[in-house]
Amino acid sequence: MKFHLSGLFFSVWVYTNFVRPKAQNTMKMPKILKDLSQESICYLESSVNYTLLYMRDGKSIVSGYNIKVFEQIFAKNEFIKINRSKIVNVTFIQKTFTSNRTCTVHLANGDRITIARRRLTTLKESHPAIF
Repeated sequence: MKFHLSGLFFSVWVYTNFVRPKAQNTMKMPKILKDLSQESICYLESSVNYTLLYMRDGKSIVSGYNIKVFEQIFAKNEFIKINRSKIVNVTFIQKTFTSNRTCTVHLANGDRITIARRRLTTLKESHPAIF
């Protein structure tokens, strides 16, 4: 018995089963964010393949996801990447100081984070209110 598929039917079958691109938004949401509100996160710090979340009340929580995942999840206008290893919640920034070609951000919880030299100009353009 010979099985024959028409040209159009065969093309559609091949596309739907083999060629069709997969869904782009298949990134998993970290379980740790289901229990926390984004407003309570002061800043995030990467540590190899883990991320430390520093909270408003001074606690720190370790997540098994790297910082790149959190960078994609959080809104660009609420969280900014200060340097290679830290993402800061903009609402917790109190002051910025510049001395000897280094710029430092002072946070509401008392921590100080140095802004990367190469990120400084783009941050001044995108978030002029913090400078």
